[in-house]
Amino acid sequence: MKLLRIAALVAVVLAGVVVGRLILRTPPAPSGEHVADDHEDEATAGPHGGRLLHDGAFTAEVKIVDEGAASELRVWLADDGRAIAAADASVRVSLQRLGGRTDAFVLEPRGDFFAGDRPVAEPHSFDVAVDATWRGVAHRWTYPSYEARVVLTPEAATRAGIGVENAGGRTLDTRLRLNGRIVPNEDRLAHVLPRFAGIVREVRKRIGDPVAKGEVMAVVQSNQSLQTYEVRSEIAGTVIQKHVTPGEFVAEGDDLYTVANLETVWIDLDVYRADFPRVAVGQPVTLDAGEGVPRAEGRLDYISPFGSSNTQTMLARVILPNEGLAWRPGLFVTGEVVVDRAAVPLAVRASALQTMGRWTVVFVQDGDVYQAVPVTTGRRDADWVEVLSGLDPGQRYVAKNSFVLKADVGKSGAQHAD
Repeated sequence: MKLLRIAALVAVVLAGVVVGRLILRTPPAPSGEHVADDHEDEATAGPHGGRLLHDGAFTAEVKIVDEGAASELRVWLADDGRAIAAADASVRVSLQRLGGRTDAFVLEPRGDFFAGDRPVAEPHSFDVAVDATWRGVAHRWTYPSYEARVVLTPEAATRAGIGVENAGGRTLDTRLRLNGRIVPNEDRLAHVLPRFAGIVREVRKRIGDPVAKGEVMAVVQSNQSLQTYEVRSEIAGTVIQKHVTPGEFVAEGDDLYTVANLETVWIDLDVYRADFPRVAVGQPVTLDAGEGVPRAEGRLDYISPFGSSNTQTMLARVILPNEGLAWRPGLFVTGEVVVDRAAVPLAVRASALQTMGRWTVVFVQDGDVYQAVPVTTGRRDADWVEVLSGLDPGQRYVAKNSFVLKADVGKSGAQHAD
């Protein structure tokens, strides 16, 4: 199996597409240490299914046993194949993790084996040192035991598009998506009316024409005096409605034109009944009117005290500045309302999370080494996820293209068995 794996990796390298590899090398041993290599690991599995370490006739079998949600470190000792009572010896184990952290265990006798004094934390990926003493003779072994770990050169990481960031505090936004439409701001809208009934002699504006405040829009001949008078706009804006043609009779109070100042518009959003308690005046809103209109940021300025009998919705309104008049009344929009905002002490980008077996993991970086570490997550928004455990503030993690590393781990068969 191992030869097949190596052959497959060689083939990928020759094809020029491999971006990383598992760490399988054995570190050099200090003087007096016995270094267990991969050959020894595979050839001499112990009777309890652990890794069997030799120092002449003296052996230590090391295994991490899953005990429910926790993992327990166990060691069995033997001399010339005969089991050694745990009470007659002593064992210490140290696990050096990525980043220089070392977990040291003083193992306690338990029946015919030694057991760790606390659970072994995930990930089970470390350099192992085992120290055993029996009848005054010390034995020491060191070996690597890695899982879900990949090495990438900086050049390979760049080619793979790997992006790394520092984990830290973040503000998470819970958003409510609403549909709506753009309508004129009725506080800046005017109906142009004749003062006296009469015949329209001139019509000077069409729909869409700009209008200055006080500008003449039509000329009417009064029925009473037969004198002509000018009909002027009370505001500056744009003609959005026209109900007049030359030669027609208009009565006093007829609506000749509607002029709207479109420098601001109303964004009327529909809120469904289940979401009524979640919205409030002042909440931030991100608005999107679709292609060709830049997204805009605003706040809820008004919430109607009435509901709509037709749609069973409530109106929530944003008063939006309309520079360039890009926000045109009549267009449909979507709005994302921030209904909850929470500052969390530690968060990562949502794109950093990967699923491996039963774990949600984030790949952390230490130089050229990338290690998958299980994390416990909390609240989240569209872009960020709170991390409750498994990661430290300031730790470097893969925020972009972490799926490349997951794929490389899966290809190399290095995921945790459970």
